[in-house]
Amino acid sequence: MFSARSMRRVRGLLLTAWVFAFTLIATGAFAAGKVQWKSTKVEPLSDGKAWRLECSIYLPKAPDVAHVPMRFEFDPVSYFERSMVDGKDTPVEREVPLTGRQALIESVDVGFLDSGTGKIESRTKFSFKITRAHGYEAGKYKVTIKDARNGQTVGTPTTLTFAGENEIIDRRSIVFTGGEGKKKKKKADEEGGDKEGDAKEGEGKEGDKGEGKAEGEEKPASAAELPPEDEEGPGEDSEYSNEKPGGCGCRVASDASSGLGAALAALSGLALFLARRRSV
Repeated sequence: MFSARSMRRVRGLLLTAWVFAFTLIATGAFAAGKVQWKSTKVEPLSDGKAWRLECSIYLPKAPDVAHVPMRFEFDPVSYFERSMVDGKDTPVEREVPLTGRQALIESVDVGFLDSGTGKIESRTKFSFKITRAHGYEAGKYKVTIKDARNGQTVGTPTTLTFAGENEIIDRRSIVFTGGEGKKKKKKADEEGGDKEGDAKEGEGKEGDKGEGKAEGEEKPASAAELPPEDEEGPGEDSEYSNEKPGGCGCRVASDASSGLGAALAALSGLALFLARRRSV
């Protein structure tokens, strides 16, 4: 007969064995093989806009096809921030944790065919490039590799560090500089405005003078102010006509010629009278 203490020990051992067996089964069901990364810290390429990842993938057995479709899921962990702050002449760098971000997925075909022997192997070396154009930045990413055929995880998730520099964020306070220059510009604008006002005022004064001068000049007599004309106007062949009345000197010439005609007529009458008297 086992004592109560012995029974408790047996139960504890059975529970531990059951948990261990379940862990092994779960690991075998959801993860297959292993993955070895050449380096967990990846330096950027020469242009600073991409990274090249290299890894070795080991499967439990050789796959049925030469190229296995796989998904590389990059879950953002942190971001390398560079910012300009007050009192600093150089960017301040810090690691900013990221949570709740959507994973970036790269779907690729991994080849397990040995070109030398022409056989499909259970392991292979694989490399591919990721770029900033696809949303990657300098920071840390948790990478999980899955077999796209059945969703099975290959190896264990690994955190990779993408080295490099991100864009600078300006966090400095807004400072209004160049106050003296703005004051000078404002003063120059005011002086320019005053000069414009003086010029306009001078133009107004000149306009007033011009108007006064125009008022001082003799205005042409209107039709109402002209003296009455003779009942019999000039004929059609006359040099002057009524189509253009006004003080252009035409009427003065007409008055002078009519006075001369009257004098000639008077002299002719007097000569005729004296001739008749002499004949008598």
